Amino acid sequence: MSKLSKLGLGGHSFIEELGNDPLASFEEQCAIVSECLDNGIQLIDTTYYQERVSLGNVMRALGRRNEAEIMAWNFFNLPGQSNKLVGFSCYEPHHIDVMLSELQTDRIDVLVIHTHDDERKLRQEMELAKRWVEQGKVGTVGLGMVEPSHLNSLPADHPVTHILAPYNIAHQRTKETFVIAKEMGLTTVALSPFVRGWKLDEIESELAADLLLRWVSEQQLIDRVIVSMRKTEWVHSNLQAARRGALTEEENRLIKEWM
Repeated sequence: MSKLSKLGLGGHSFIEELGNDPLASFEEQCAIVSECLDNGIQLIDTTYYQERVSLGNVMRALGRRNEAEIMAWNFFNLPGQSNKLVGFSCYEPHHIDVMLSELQTDRIDVLVIHTHDDERKLRQEMELAKRWVEQGKVGTVGLGMVEPSHLNSLPADHPVTHILAPYNIAHQRTKETFVIAKEMGLTTVALSPFVRGWKLDEIESELAADLLLRWVSEQQLIDRVIVSMRKTEWVHSNLQAARRGALTEEENRLIKEWM
């Protein structure tokens, strides 16, 4: 396998919503995942249950589960809402087996807890996650959509190793969160580098995807960047962008205009 990349594949690659491009066929999804794994993009994120189901089918077809680092969030299939993208649910004991079944795997490498302000309930979810780690069903634990207040209130015995939050030209305040996270020795994962796919259309520049991705990925503060890709060729385009490094003075001027 190629050297591991800072990029991760976003689960929105597997659903029709939240993008400005047609849903990739199953064959294209398999090709996208294969290209990612072949080129060092090992981390694959799944937020909604529909994404877990799709990735599970792709991994079964490819037979490459052990090459991937699968990340999963607590968004579930709720009664009467199977065709919708619903909000997160707090973890309950039965959820881990539901998620493993959807992904057709025996473990989730990074289990993400969507943060909220009910500290008692959040602590219960962390205890559940610790139990699942001990059982071998979970590798490590992440905390998603984090703000500084959430980090400051983490208990001393928390299991969290990864911090996830949107970080892009429209969400620059997240930098404060990531600075604190790095000081705590946590892995920082930036989400939504393009804001959303349709933001690229609003900017109307062929340079937009390249510069927005580089704006995030070149920062030393960021350990991983999650990028959704619905076309195989975009795997290489995004890898090349990430490798180009720091923005030039002129490129930074363009970014400020887009802000």
